[in-house]
Amino acid sequence: MTRGLQTAAFLTLLTLASPAPAQEKSPLPASEAQRVEELFLDGAPVGRAIAPHAGEICMICNNPITAGDLTYLVHGQRVPVHRIVCSGQLKANPRVVLAGLRPRGAFLGAEIGEPGLSGKWFAFGVYILLGLVFGALCAQRALLAGRNSVLWFLAGLAFNVVAYAAVRSLSHHGFSPPAGIPAGLGKIANTYSPATCPICSHALHPTAASCPACGAALEPRAVSEVALTLRAH
Repeated sequence: MTRGLQTAAFLTLLTLASPAPAQEKSPLPASEAQRVEELFLDGAPVGRAIAPHAGEICMICNNPITAGDLTYLVHGQRVPVHRIVCSGQLKANPRVVLAGLRPRGAFLGAEIGEPGLSGKWFAFGVYILLGLVFGALCAQRALLAGRNSVLWFLAGLAFNVVAYAAVRSLSHHGFSPPAGIPAGLGKIANTYSPATCPICSHALHPTAASCPACGAALEPRAVSEVALTLRAH
């Protein structure tokens, strides 16, 4: 009986001497946890915190950060900042700091949080594409009509379908041969059958004056275009 009382008293004293278990810290509210993990611009999230890499250059002070600092992922690009001072400057004026992340799309009118082309640049691209298509059509139609194809290509590039409608309404002009070619020169109306050498039976052009195989002299059966050109001169 005495031993049992002694054991109970010992356990009671041990329990009283033991430190109280640490109370678990209550988690942050969902809104506060979200603000810690995300970067906001005009009330909309534009980036989230990811694991930082020691040695990354801070976007604010251009000094290396440590593993205990912050790095945000904004549209696929890393934004490292020091946790104590520089992160506050980033959150206070994120538009100025994040402006350096968009050199690849800034000329197209893309804003932070608005990836892609703006409406004005898209319309301009469609206009250029239509200009090239109608410029080619106008040049081809002008060439068939005996007009200046270069001028009509430029007209189609600038005025698109209006220029194409205009060139289709023009009458056809007669085609003028290039300089140096006689005005009366044209293609031979008939195509002559090939001839053969009576000596060696080698195939010949009907205008040949000699056989290229055996060298025999021949009587041409037709007048060549070269001869017609010389006569015209």
